[in-house]
Amino acid sequence: MSLEGMSKRDYLKGRLKRGCEMGGLVMRKTLFPLFLIVLAFALVACSSDTSAPAEGNGSSSEGEASNNNEGNNEGRPDSYNIQMTTGTTTGVYYPLGAAFTEFFTREIDYIQASSQATNGSVQNLNFMQQGESNMALTPIGTLWEAYNGEGPFSGNAYEDVRILAALYPNVNHFVARKDAALTSIADIEGRNFAPGATGSATEIESRQTLEAYGVDYDSVNHNFVGFTEATDLMRNRQVDAAMIMAGIPAAAVSEMTATADGVLLSYDDDIIAKMQEQYPWYIEFIISAESYENQDEDVKTVAQLNMLVVDASMPEEVAYDLVKTFWEKIDQLQDAHAVVAQFDVENAVTGLADVPLHPGAEKYYKEVGVLQ
Repeated sequence: MSLEGMSKRDYLKGRLKRGCEMGGLVMRKTLFPLFLIVLAFALVACSSDTSAPAEGNGSSSEGEASNNNEGNNEGRPDSYNIQMTTGTTTGVYYPLGAAFTEFFTREIDYIQASSQATNGSVQNLNFMQQGESNMALTPIGTLWEAYNGEGPFSGNAYEDVRILAALYPNVNHFVARKDAALTSIADIEGRNFAPGATGSATEIESRQTLEAYGVDYDSVNHNFVGFTEATDLMRNRQVDAAMIMAGIPAAAVSEMTATADGVLLSYDDDIIAKMQEQYPWYIEFIISAESYENQDEDVKTVAQLNMLVVDASMPEEVAYDLVKTFWEKIDQLQDAHAVVAQFDVENAVTGLADVPLHPGAEKYYKEVGVLQ
C-alpha cells in the first residue's frame, strides 16, 4: 500500500511495529521523549484553562465612576471617576468644586475628578439622581427636600443621596437701621423691608422667619433686591431692615453696619425652637461680638449648613478615602476660598437633618471620635 493510501492510524501502527523490531533502545530514545513532550503540552493547557479569568470579569461599563475593582486587597478600585456639580461661575460653589476635584485627583492616586458649573443645588441633586454626576455641593435645606421628596422634588424623592461632610454655614443676618427703632424682628410688620431677590434662598429665609414670628408676609412693604441693592436702600433710608443670608463675614452686612448705621437683631429662643421643629435643617448660631463694626454683643440667629454629598452607590472605601484625605490635608485647600477657614471636622456631622451619612464617611468620623 502506498503512503497516500494509508490511514494515519495504519501509518502509526506500522511505525510502532518497526520500532518494536528495532528493540528496546529505539523505544527508550524515540517514543518516551515524545510521550513526555505531549504530556507537558497537556499539563500547560489544563493549567491555562483553570487559571484564566472569565472574559470581561472585573470591568465596568463605559462612563461609570469605577473602572475596575480588582487588584487591591483592601477593596479599593484601580480607578474611580468623580464628576462634581457645583453652581454658577460667580458663586462660592464653583471655585470650591474646582479646588476640591483638583485636590482629590492629586492626593488620591486612583481618583480622576472634574467639576462643572450648574444653576445650583436643585440641578446638582437632579443630575446626581439621574446618574450624570456623583458628587455635589448643596445647602441642607435643599438636600432635605430632595431626600424627603418635598418642594421642587415633590413626587421624586432622592433617597440614595448621602452626606460626606457638613462644611460651612449660611447664616441669617437680620439687619435693621438703628434709627428705625426696631427692637424685635416682629416689629418689621407694616414696615419697608428687603427680604432678598424674588425666589432666592434669602427670600425663602425671610418668609419662613416672618411666618415663625406670626407676621403676615404680605403686610410688609417688600423690596425684592439683591445684597448690593439692599445695602444702597439701607443707606438711603428707603428700607427699615434687610435679610442677608451668607457666610461670616458677609460683605453686605459689613457695609450696612459700617455705612448705613445697621444693627443686627437676634432671633428669640422660642422662635428658633419653632423653626427647628418645622424645618429640621436649621441650627442655632451665634454671631460673635465684633464680627462686624459696631457689634458689641453676641447675636443669636439660625443657619443652615452647606453639604458635600455623593450618591449611595459610591464604594465605602472610596468615600472613606475622600473624607480622610479631605480633613487630614485641609490646609492644602485654604487658598481655594476664604470660606475654607470655617471648615471644621468637629462640625462635619452637625445639622444633617436626618439625611444619612455615607458609610465610608461614618467610618472615618467614628475613628477620629467625631461620632460615637
